Amino acid sequence: MLRAMLRRTLAFVTIAVACSGPAKRPPVKPVAGETRTYQPLAIKDDAKRPNQAVILGTDERNGSMVVPLPSAPSKAAVDAMFVKLGGAQGATGGMSTVTLATAPNTEQTVQVGVFEELSGGTGAQWRAGVWVSAIIAATTLNKDLTDFTFSASSGGYIDGASASGLMAAGFLATLTGEKIDPSVTMTGIINPDGTIGPVGGIPEKLQYAIDKGKKRIGYPIGMRYSRSAATGKLVDLEKLAKDGGAEAVELGTVFDAYMLLTGKRLPEPVPVAVEDMAIDAETTKAIDAKYKDWQTRLGTEWAQLLQLQQSGRLPQMLAVMAAFAQQRGEQAEKLHDRGLVAAAYAKILEAWVYAASATDTYGILVKLQAGDVAGAVGELGKLDQLDRTTAEVFQKIGATQPSTIGSHLGMIAAYQAALRGWGYKMFASESVAGTRKFLRSFASRDPAVLTNPDEADKVVANVAPTVLLIGRTVAETVLAAQRLEFENEKTLGYTSTVTNVKRVTTSYQSASAAGINYFDTLLVQPLAESAGMPLDAARTRLAVIEPNYLVAFMLSRLSAMTDGLPAQLKAQWGETSVQWSLMSLAASQLAYEKSAELVTKYYSLGLKADAGRVTQVEHEKAFLHMLVTAERTARTSARAAKIATGAIPIQARLAYQLATVQAKGDLADQIEALASFWTSTAFSQTAVMLARN
Repeated sequence: MLRAMLRRTLAFVTIAVACSGPAKRPPVKPVAGETRTYQPLAIKDDAKRPNQAVILGTDERNGSMVVPLPSAPSKAAVDAMFVKLGGAQGATGGMSTVTLATAPNTEQTVQVGVFEELSGGTGAQWRAGVWVSAIIAATTLNKDLTDFTFSASSGGYIDGASASGLMAAGFLATLTGEKIDPSVTMTGIINPDGTIGPVGGIPEKLQYAIDKGKKRIGYPIGMRYSRSAATGKLVDLEKLAKDGGAEAVELGTVFDAYMLLTGKRLPEPVPVAVEDMAIDAETTKAIDAKYKDWQTRLGTEWAQLLQLQQSGRLPQMLAVMAAFAQQRGEQAEKLHDRGLVAAAYAKILEAWVYAASATDTYGILVKLQAGDVAGAVGELGKLDQLDRTTAEVFQKIGATQPSTIGSHLGMIAAYQAALRGWGYKMFASESVAGTRKFLRSFASRDPAVLTNPDEADKVVANVAPTVLLIGRTVAETVLAAQRLEFENEKTLGYTSTVTNVKRVTTSYQSASAAGINYFDTLLVQPLAESAGMPLDAARTRLAVIEPNYLVAFMLSRLSAMTDGLPAQLKAQWGETSVQWSLMSLAASQLAYEKSAELVTKYYSLGLKADAGRVTQVEHEKAFLHMLVTAERTARTSARAAKIATGAIPIQARLAYQLATVQAKGDLADQIEALASFWTSTAFSQTAVMLARN
């Protein structure tokens, strides 16, 4: 029943329900400020002043609220809740006081500090949460992370990310000079778009907070009925709070959390209309031409697959890949017929990857079955031309001379596709070496054994993952080049300042490194320990089923690499060049976005997967609200970008269209929709960042 409700709600994710927030908010006073209007590319002076913040798009007439900020350092204490596992009760609540401090940063360098009274008192997950909280707080005020210093000091032992929403709202309070009510607290993870995500053990946290005198306790919207970590039973949080003389308050975004902590309403952006997120005719025409190219490529692969399917010679794994390709191809055609070219393009690209990988894998298998081991190795070698193709696309992107906001964003988008391809290529190189060794092992074996379907399936199971990585690399590399063409948006003239872009890049690099470290402690290290394997081997195993981990891990370390393609490009272009600065920004933002996505999936939502495909999330109703809120946030960020630059970025609109289609699919598609809405928001935020710097 809940799954059906989820799907019905998501089917209408772009209608009025998406504009609604948590109901029954208490009457509160607004934060002081004045409304101003801005011409495109005219926000810089006001936005960069240390004594004020400009929150863009706070009314439907494109007005923006200018909010005063204190010029002196500010400090506040929050009580972070957590769950203690073990003991006679199995699980109990706990609370640790955290002191948050912010101040204007005259040095304009990244200064985010985590301090602990007890050595080892703060865990990797909690420290990563501090970084994300600081970025969210700065971004909410349309500021750069380097505009302030941030610190979080813990007096006890604490770990986990469930306090990151509390710290984001707490940092916002110190930045705006508002006092935090000591009788309130909250739990919930902060997502990269400022939404509050689900966490576990809320009944235990709530009960402990009530016992310690808290009167209003916030929790993620959609989690009123939460499972007890001690008993496994569902608990009505509102009843639990009421029985204890307190109030449980649902929170959807960091704005709601700020209001809970301070009793003040921070000016909140207003979303643009859904129609404003439409893709223009010129871009639609350009994407349609590329779609038809991929349609032709897919047709060639599909003809061969169809023949093999009809003959019954296709091994089981390849049959599954072929079926997936067929499904995605049919979805692409339907979307294309409806004029949803961005979503159709994404689907047909995915269909080609799986279809081509299936036919290429079968070609290698046929060589082995004929006893032609050298031929099988040669077929793999023909596919593995990745060094040249990835290098060429980076050179093509680097040859671009950006002169508008649109062309800067176009380069960032193209770099991100190329960087995903490069990440796959780096992993594929190791995989190719192992697969080549595997194929050569058949030189001393009788090829007749491969006529046995079970033996053929074993070959495919060893070869197909490598070929699929190659296919993904090729697809992303071609996509990178094509994005330069169909995302060539005409906007106002603009030239970036390399120093400012580099400063923002450093912020995201630090946050993404913290996020990956968090994910490693959450999933990778336990996997390595349970399987008795080295950490790198565990990373490799995880990357097979979760390519985003591979991308985030590689890109979070890009700037520190001293050899390989990135180092060569840095030397060629120069560390202070526009090309390298935009590529570094693209890499750090993508790594930050994907690491946050991984944490949300595996920690916050508690997803379960089968054969790499998501089948269940633990907190379905909370996920529903996250998705609805993420859709709305994509449109509020679009208004900010329109005010700052004169246009909603085409990248934001393309990601938005894809997300609205994914939101109507199965659960796995809906998880991807959440990520696509976040991508839409990220490109709008990047446009604003460029305009204010």
